[in-house]
Amino acid sequence: MVPTVNTPQERLLAVFAQLTPELQRAARWVSGHPAEVGLWSMRRQAQALSVSPATMLRLARAAGYKSYDSFRAPFQQALTSGGSTLRQKAAKLQAADGRKATQPAHDVLAELQGRAVQSACKLNTPAQLDAAARAMLRARMVGFLGWRSSFGTAFQMRYAYQLLQCNGMLLDGAGGTLDEQAEILGPKDVLVAIGQAPYARPTVRVAQDAAQRGVTLIALTDDALSPLALQAAHALLFQSESSAGAGSRHGPGTFFHTMAGPLALAEHLIARFAAIGGQEVLGRLDHVEHRLRNEQAYWNQRGKP
Repeated sequence: MVPTVNTPQERLLAVFAQLTPELQRAARWVSGHPAEVGLWSMRRQAQALSVSPATMLRLARAAGYKSYDSFRAPFQQALTSGGSTLRQKAAKLQAADGRKATQPAHDVLAELQGRAVQSACKLNTPAQLDAAARAMLRARMVGFLGWRSSFGTAFQMRYAYQLLQCNGMLLDGAGGTLDEQAEILGPKDVLVAIGQAPYARPTVRVAQDAAQRGVTLIALTDDALSPLALQAAHALLFQSESSAGAGSRHGPGTFFHTMAGPLALAEHLIARFAAIGGQEVLGRLDHVEHRLRNEQAYWNQRGKP
């Protein structure tokens, strides 16, 4: 008799000692692959284990379930309630690929990327972009901050910005010096902080500390209530998978959140900065292009400098 316990894993643990070696091996696999149990068919799970589908059914019945569908139900519920781990998202992607979904995963991802790019204009008015750009134009220094997946966007944004102005700095925390880098910024400066859920702790901490010191914080983020947006003087939004509305299509298109939204928003903001920068920006571009030509920075197809 199966004791009164809640989850399939707990039920399997309660009867584990009574299971045959084959069923014990199947139970270990189930315990270690909860996403696959919820997403894959019984046949595909059996193939992964090199057992027959009947073995998986016997395992479910040994745990006290009448059918394999009822055994899988708690695993499926766990996938749909709350956030998914990277492993769960990748397992969903594999499951969709295995059953040859009518809309391929790359099409789903392309739709998600397209909506994310369009959100840079849909979620932000020209006046909001211009207000943030003017704050950057007035600043003594402009810092760019983004950790983990957002680091690439911060790097790209600072790279584009330095073509227009020479007062930008990337807060990359090299050598564990993030706090020392951030301390350079004061009330006459701007910090552009980039992040989406799940928010990198160093980005949130440094951005909030800077705002409290009087630094003008510009947040490029996915939610008006994100920890970056709440203390920002200018909160510019992009759509991420987690911030998409209930009517939006969600994966499985990728196991990782797309960076198309923050990058598109960053490019829009830099473009607005160039548009309102006047002769100072044009003069800076002349200087940079002259230097790049002298450095022979780019390949010439004709093989000449």
